[in-house]
Amino acid sequence: MVKNMNKRDLILDSLEDLLTEEKGASCSVREIAQKAGIAKGGIYYYFQSKEEIFDALVERTYHSIILQCQELLNQSQDNAIQKLNLLYTYYRTSFVSSQLDEYLHQPQNAYIHQKSLAKILLSLSPIVSQIIKEGIQEGLLHCDFPDEISQIILSIFCFLLDPGIFTWSPLQVQNQLKMLATLIENGLHIPEKSLSFFYQTNF
Repeated sequence: MVKNMNKRDLILDSLEDLLTEEKGASCSVREIAQKAGIAKGGIYYYFQSKEEIFDALVERTYHSIILQCQELLNQSQDNAIQKLNLLYTYYRTSFVSSQLDEYLHQPQNAYIHQKSLAKILLSLSPIVSQIIKEGIQEGLLHCDFPDEISQIILSIFCFLLDPGIFTWSPLQVQNQLKMLATLIENGLHIPEKSLSFFYQTNF
């Protein structure tokens, strides 16, 4: 089983390398196999198509980022508001290759893109919810629906602020982040500008 998993990762690593070389979006299964040093037929033992390989690479990329977010928070001794800042900063600065991002936003890959957004929302919203629950226990935050407000927050980041879906100007994004911070501050009953890091941090 470990051997199979290693070969599966080798295939994904090879596609990632081809993306870095700016050959990934147009490459064939044969080229991926050649890069991985395995027979073309061996690819189909793990994946049914090139699209499925891309899907798995997207899944792995975001899963790794989310695991790192969770590990960072587990090690933190900060309060809830500081943890929200930590999570926001780390996630926004996490590296996803521009080639993979470009591939995701191509019209023909809309389904994979939608799946990636759903993955982010469903994986990160429980983490945000846990931070909010900790803040409630600390007496810093006040909210009757931590799960729901977390889902709403992530929905905005995943959809409204996705540059591949909307081409907002920097000023529009800045204003949207200010409004989002205000809405969350009101929803959590915390002082104004407690979440100013949303719009004061440059990425």
